[in-house]
Amino acid sequence: MSREWTIGGDFVVRHAGMPFDWLEALGAPDGPLAAARELLDAEDALRAAAGTGFGRLARAVEGCEPERLPSVPAALRTAADRWRGAAHRYRDLYEGADADATKELRVVLERPQVAEAVLLSNPDAYRNMLRPLLTADGPLNSRRRRARRQLYTYVQRFCAKNETVSFFGPMAYGTLAETGPEAETDTGPGPGTGTGTGTGTDGSVDVTTSLRTDLPRRRKVFLSHWAGRALARSVARDGALLPDLVFHQARPGDPDGVPPELPEGTAPELTRAAGAAYGRLGADGATLRGLVRATGLPARDLARGLRLLLTAGAADVRLGGGPYDLEPLRTLRGQLAELPPSGARAVWLERIAGLEACRAELEAGPLDSGPGPRAERIAALEAAFTAATGESARRAAGATYADRAVFYEEGASPFALRVGTAAARHWHERLRAVLEVCVAHGAATQRAATDAVRAALGDTGPLSLTAYAARAAEAFPAPGSAFAVPYAPTYPVAYAAAGLARLGAAARRVTGDRYALVDLCVKASGPAELEGAALVVARVHHHLLVPGWLGTMHSGPRPFGADAERWVAEQDGRLVGFDFGRRNKGYYRFPGREVALRPGSWADAERAPWRPEDVTVTVGPGTDGPASDGPAGGGPARSGPAVDGRAVGDGRRAEVRMSGPAGEPVSAYLPLNDFVKYAPFAALSHPQVAHPAFVPGDGEPADGGTVSGGTVSGGTVSGEAASRSTASESATPGEAASQGATAESTAPEIATPEVTAPGITTSGITAPEGVISEVPEVTVDGVVLQRARWTLDTGRLGLPAPHARFLELRRIARRTGQRFLFCRSPRERKPYLVDLASPLAADLVAHVARDAGRLTAEAMSPGPDELWLRDAEGRRYTCELRMQVVGREVTG
Repeated sequence: MSREWTIGGDFVVRHAGMPFDWLEALGAPDGPLAAARELLDAEDALRAAAGTGFGRLARAVEGCEPERLPSVPAALRTAADRWRGAAHRYRDLYEGADADATKELRVVLERPQVAEAVLLSNPDAYRNMLRPLLTADGPLNSRRRRARRQLYTYVQRFCAKNETVSFFGPMAYGTLAETGPEAETDTGPGPGTGTGTGTGTDGSVDVTTSLRTDLPRRRKVFLSHWAGRALARSVARDGALLPDLVFHQARPGDPDGVPPELPEGTAPELTRAAGAAYGRLGADGATLRGLVRATGLPARDLARGLRLLLTAGAADVRLGGGPYDLEPLRTLRGQLAELPPSGARAVWLERIAGLEACRAELEAGPLDSGPGPRAERIAALEAAFTAATGESARRAAGATYADRAVFYEEGASPFALRVGTAAARHWHERLRAVLEVCVAHGAATQRAATDAVRAALGDTGPLSLTAYAARAAEAFPAPGSAFAVPYAPTYPVAYAAAGLARLGAAARRVTGDRYALVDLCVKASGPAELEGAALVVARVHHHLLVPGWLGTMHSGPRPFGADAERWVAEQDGRLVGFDFGRRNKGYYRFPGREVALRPGSWADAERAPWRPEDVTVTVGPGTDGPASDGPAGGGPARSGPAVDGRAVGDGRRAEVRMSGPAGEPVSAYLPLNDFVKYAPFAALSHPQVAHPAFVPGDGEPADGGTVSGGTVSGGTVSGEAASRSTASESATPGEAASQGATAESTAPEIATPEVTAPGITTSGITAPEGVISEVPEVTVDGVVLQRARWTLDTGRLGLPAPHARFLELRRIARRTGQRFLFCRSPRERKPYLVDLASPLAADLVAHVARDAGRLTAEAMSPGPDELWLRDAEGRRYTCELRMQVVGREVTG
């Protein structure tokens, strides 16, 4: 069995909105860095001379406090004096470097686009931190140092994080050249970009890679989803409009028309009124005025009955366009215009017109105009919103990220990438092995999720999806923002070669189609070098590039998400999207049948999603024979792969099956990453593709820590592959590396992982001072699957003296061979880029490390000299290509 992998023709170029050069320039000058090197050399010499007696000197040395260094024996005086002198020189130079860092940060913060970006991210930070820091004189006090740290955090985000928000995280897109003989001539992204064509050896038309840097920059401003809902609620509460508002069943097409149970103690007349109203809320809805005429019941009772139905989620008022309406102001204006003329209607139309004028003015404002004019327009929009609704225009005290504000905006990037034929072929060839590894790991992860579900719920028999979700909620913690999947298997890095070989062998026994989104980073110095360049798979997501918010600024010849729509259509209804609703500005529209796992809306009638009560889930043991792959494989829906699985309970594999209203087998498409990792939903999803994690360890993996047959097991795989995999597992790490040819004969697409981090081996890893553990870079067929990682001891990162904190960064730089590390705290969802050469970063990392226990650090790869995305002025930008990949099973 094999899969033919294809990359979608359209993809997203996710890039930082500001040049990396601005962040890199905030590093310390050569003088303090040289002084730190000299001091660390002296520290190493003192440590070596003192031997086991260094412990009594450690506190003074780590804190860079030469005046507190205890007296030493005569044999150590030379080394101690050398260290004292180096420490004094370093501290003197550091004071100047710290003051200069503040000045250089101010230069960056004074750029109009940076100040405006801070304003849009957090107006309070702009007013209370940025303005005072720019105008303050003299040394930093604790308050200004805190403001400096926070503002530096924004700068590292703007210059090094591939986020998507406004002009400082603009939306860019790319296209991939066709690689077969059918490829059509391509005209390139525009004049002056150096694109061209030629004839390939197979008669196809070769297109060269080209980058456009001059696309018009523009913005779109939207009223936030939560703000639109608040506005609709306010309109609905207006008693003067109530008689003519249209109410609908929240689940259009309810076959039985039976109203939901109302709260215990509801008055009989209200129960009667709610039931009478519910039965008349048909496809076209009904007004209170019409219900009074149709039922003869008192208007007061019917109004209260409708309110009960709204609270229970059984009814919805036709205000706004539903959960995916991007223009709630226009929708509300049109709906109000349809109501009979009244004073209340005129008032609301005027309020909405005022809000729309403020929104349009924000959108039409010139780019890079600075924060001043925008602050005034934002204040006007916020004031108009609060006047209309009585609610605050900010959530979570105006915390970072746009969904906390009454509006959000997206920006168009000046970049557009066209990947040429040769580079496209190279990527297709190189990514196949990585993707097959992720297929096998996804199978193992999903099998673990399925086992966990059966262990927690037992053999349930048929349940509605509603009942299944309720039972799962009692047994499993709510899905959250954790970076890792808690039940996923991990792989000791010392046995990475054997683990990859076994994953490769397991992948060949996994049947059926697969899909994923790959965040691909390319190491090159410019667009012309993308062909043949080294690749880094930053992340593999179990998603499709479906129509959604990432296509907001897309204006290409094909609709955004066309490749996903085509593949979903091939599944012939066997893949069903779980619709969880809109999350702030983010939304995804699955291009097929959906199950609504969110409050119903009158707007659902347009797409008629299934209700969770229409879907059946059964948990129990699987058959004794090989499992089918599920819908993609043409058999009954199962969460697990067609590979040898771990026995549970009665000796047969656990199985979770899902079927539609007619009993047809289906599997779930999960649009949100939180739910992809949630075991009860992961067990229902289409067979997953997941990114494996290699962790510290050099001993033989314990039971449950190896991969057998694509699942977590202490056993071995069968047949010839088993004997070869077992040989690799039982070998020492050195022998495992030397058996690369054997591993490749078992799984030719999987190369022995390369150990590239300086001074690190796959066996007997000894963590240096300040670093708890290290994991070298892992590659598959030359493609980086996992960047080099370090677990950092946070104890010294929070030392009280700024110069001591910065010195600790220089220790880490020396021991990792890196200048830039992405650091992640267990308390934070997003990583921070830490410049180990910047005094500003010393304050940032101390804050991140506070109460964190430890930090996970990952090498910045591609590095600063490998950032190929450059603007017309040659400035560099970090970026990644979010590309859809689909693996179609090939038989014969």
